[in-house]
Amino acid sequence: MSETVASVRAKAKVLVVEDEGSVRDALMRILASYGHTVVGAEDGEAALAVYEAEVGFQIVMTDLSLPGKSGWDVARAIRKKDPDIPIVLLSGWDVDESGDEYRGSGVSRLLPKPVKIKEMLALVDELVHKVTEG
Repeated sequence: MSETVASVRAKAKVLVVEDEGSVRDALMRILASYGHTVVGAEDGEAALAVYEAEVGFQIVMTDLSLPGKSGWDVARAIRKKDPDIPIVLLSGWDVDESGDEYRGSGVSRLLPKPVKIKEMLALVDELVHKVTEG
């Protein structure tokens, strides 16, 4: 795990949208333990409210399957407000990255569930560097 700690170079403010409380809490704890500022939301409506109320998010991570608004809906709504923010779709389902729904959603990257910690941290690091380096 020390390799992962050394590879995390920048800190990000991350919105984590996940309806399963234990999964959301675990993702938030992991990200926070590596120095990221993390805010959680339990569904799409809550995510959009949090995104409106708070400033400075650099990355959004949203589950695909949410009650009410889906991860696709969350991605499209946030993308309308911020065309540049990286949006990561978390899914345990097979997602066709070449499909119309994926391309039209504004999702930047797909992170399969169950999430691998090193993969998630490396992706957050990569995305925050893209944002900060322009």
